[in-house]
Amino acid sequence: MVIAPVSSVNNDVKALSANQKKVSNPIVLENKQNFDNKVSSNALSAYFKGGMAVSFSGHDCSTGKFVTKQMDDVPCCCCGGKMVLNKKVGEKAREFSALRGQELADKIRGNQDYFRCTQRLIANLIADEAEQNPEHDMGQAIQSFTPETLKEKTIEYCVKNLRAIDTVAKQSTNDEKNPISALVASEIEKVQGGKTERVEFTEKLAMYEGLVKKEDYNKMLESAMNIPESYKDVKQIYGYAYGKALKVAKELIKPSMQTIEHIHPKSQGGPNNTENYIAECYNCNNPRGHMSYHEWLKVHPEYPINAQKHIEWFQQQIVDGKIDERYDTYPIEVKATLSKESDGRMELKVLNPEKIKELREARQAGQEVDVKAELAKEYGEENEQKEVA
Repeated sequence: MVIAPVSSVNNDVKALSANQKKVSNPIVLENKQNFDNKVSSNALSAYFKGGMAVSFSGHDCSTGKFVTKQMDDVPCCCCGGKMVLNKKVGEKAREFSALRGQELADKIRGNQDYFRCTQRLIANLIADEAEQNPEHDMGQAIQSFTPETLKEKTIEYCVKNLRAIDTVAKQSTNDEKNPISALVASEIEKVQGGKTERVEFTEKLAMYEGLVKKEDYNKMLESAMNIPESYKDVKQIYGYAYGKALKVAKELIKPSMQTIEHIHPKSQGGPNNTENYIAECYNCNNPRGHMSYHEWLKVHPEYPINAQKHIEWFQQQIVDGKIDERYDTYPIEVKATLSKESDGRMELKVLNPEKIKELREARQAGQEVDVKAELAKEYGEENEQKEVA
């Protein structure tokens, strides 16, 4: 879902490609209700919470006033990558466009989180090229690719990620002939034949999730999500980015712009309310439209993993005093919304507001507080891990 634009969005964001201009801008900076004075209605709370025994309700505010819209490097709830504020896209792009050769290659490889799937592939190809040609900036590097070399390098990149999945599968199952490895072998054959179908592959991979440890499956899924949905996407993004260094950098960075997702689509009556908001990059937010979470999780099976990381990050910011106490109830509220919208497929682990307040006070008193560790205690994961060990 994408929020309608306003004229105050800066020129970096306005310079979207012809294809991207067909959709509305991901950021809204509207000036509506004051955050402090608005509280959602009982009907809204009842809609989202249903029969759940939760008495909290979010606050009405525009997406532009949601707290993360003032914060840098927020992790995307869907892909997990770092997000750039729209007003800083140009600044971030210039960090890359000003470099050449090995410095450029090192910069790209050290900042993978700012590039989304297909953009990351192209950025890494640029890094390889710049490493071999010290005088090349991003523009010169991307212009050195022919259609043939682009396809060849794309195939190599995809096969590399598939082989990483195969390695984890064999180690985790202790079986050289496990079904995941057989699936990977079949996919490598397809990719080498010029056919890439990531969504179909991840759906099949999910069938074998129970064969491996949770952390190993997550590693395999991470490698799988590095593979572009199709080679057509690679050619399209390459075409958008082709040009001088600054243009290349902007086109590869822009998909990481921070947007605010309406969990229940705005087009279907989803309210402008904090319990219906979650921070998501433009690249993940834009394609969803009003797609249900049942369908969306097929496209982005990594969403539950990264949504959990995102809400852990959010709670850590509250405890550390970087997000104010008005959001103490947000974690439990957004948990309820995501659970309802996904029909129970997404169940986030969160701390209740009282615990968050307690931890914030401990932090203010000078104690170190690790939200992830606190969640492990809260959900009994420490004991489970000890028993397994």
